[in-house]
Amino acid sequence: MIQLSPLEQDILGDMASDSHGVGELVGFIRSANPFLNNAEIFRELHDLLDRWIARGWLQLHPSLTHPTDLKSIAELLPFLNRVGPDAMDIDSDTVLPEVDLTDQAFVDVEWLRGAV
Repeated sequence: MIQLSPLEQDILGDMASDSHGVGELVGFIRSANPFLNNAEIFRELHDLLDRWIARGWLQLHPSLTHPTDLKSIAELLPFLNRVGPDAMDIDSDTVLPEVDLTDQAFVDVEWLRGAV
């Protein structure tokens, strides 16, 4: 069984029914840890995305509201490294992509199957 933090459980449960902009994930992290600065939020987000991408849990979602030039989920972390922690700022104009859970997430996290 994969151990998930309460934050990961909260995000996964919310993502089970629809895609989310990466900015929304930033919002989850900020809400759970309101005293973190942008650099700390960036590290939390990067670590979470790195784990989930490695597990095969995320895919890019084509979006009119979050358009980017990214072609695959493998490009997400390099993109975030380019835009950096300033993109985590609530007033940032950086367009962050949208992501969906893959079928693998529903296989690996059994309780997600009942969430949709």
